[in-house]
Amino acid sequence: MTLPTDRDHGADTSVRVTVALDVLGGDDGPEVVADAALQVLNQQSGVDLILVGPTDLTHTLAADRGIADRVEYASAGSALAMDEDPVRAIRTRPDVSVQVAAELVRDQRAQASVSVGHTGGVLAAATLTIGRLEGVTRAAVAVVVPAVHHSVVLLDVGGTVDATPELLAQFANSGRAFAIALGLSEDPAVGLLTIGSEPGKGDALRRLAHDEFLDLNLRYVGPVEGDDVALGGIADVIVTDGFTGNVVLKAIEGAALNTAEAISRRYADPEPALEVGRSFAVGTHAGAILLGINGVSVVGHGASSAEEIAAYVALAVRGVRSDLVARIADQLAVSDAGKR
Repeated sequence: MTLPTDRDHGADTSVRVTVALDVLGGDDGPEVVADAALQVLNQQSGVDLILVGPTDLTHTLAADRGIADRVEYASAGSALAMDEDPVRAIRTRPDVSVQVAAELVRDQRAQASVSVGHTGGVLAAATLTIGRLEGVTRAAVAVVVPAVHHSVVLLDVGGTVDATPELLAQFANSGRAFAIALGLSEDPAVGLLTIGSEPGKGDALRRLAHDEFLDLNLRYVGPVEGDDVALGGIADVIVTDGFTGNVVLKAIEGAALNTAEAISRRYADPEPALEVGRSFAVGTHAGAILLGINGVSVVGHGASSAEEIAAYVALAVRGVRSDLVARIADQLAVSDAGKR
């Protein structure tokens, strides 16, 4: 997936950005995250890193890669286990790495955090520690889908499984601001994911949300269907609840990889087809960003490669340089003021 560069959407590339990078929580161990840190320092200009994890471990990882004097360190005791209740763990174990990373953003030692740990833990830490923007009920988890015609912002993909029409309207505003910050469109088209393109299709949540969207101060193009997420061309931003969004996201990933695998069997060199399939595995390719909190926080899949983790850092940096948080706050204020 190729997104517009910082220069394409007017971000100030001269601004230095400090990112709190959680070295714990990944499926393949902290070494992969440390490899990503090396890539970031060598390939991304104006980016400083704070490695979050046990002090002995982070110092050793950095020294082994020759970057000991090029990074800062923040001590964290452990990662959040996948079977732990994130809110309870954060409140009882304040040295959990996702919490320490969130505190660095709250205390303005870092402008963004990146983790490949527990998604619910990252969301809980960001919400409880960094805080939500004024008027935001719940933060949304957003991804960029590399659709056929153009990239599509899809949200929510797992943060809130039980949504309300009003909450989906908040997600629409946040998603619009994110699409502008990325440079996908100056006036993004926003669609509501449901089972048909005609108004009135879908369950009660979707029908009520449609009415809410009509009152928003944005370019609402109406209901869209699941294939529009993967094809693009109708909406730049597609909004749904976290349960539906996560199912759609995983279905796209699985279908893309399955198709690529089937095609690859018919050719002597399977790599081009497999590469296309991997590019659609958006959950592990570009990272998910939390929208609606008072800071920038990106979370990626635990099985991410060093290259993918470096891409998560790049996404976080872009969010900072494009003033994403301020854009979301402004969009919420404008939309509220412009309701009919």
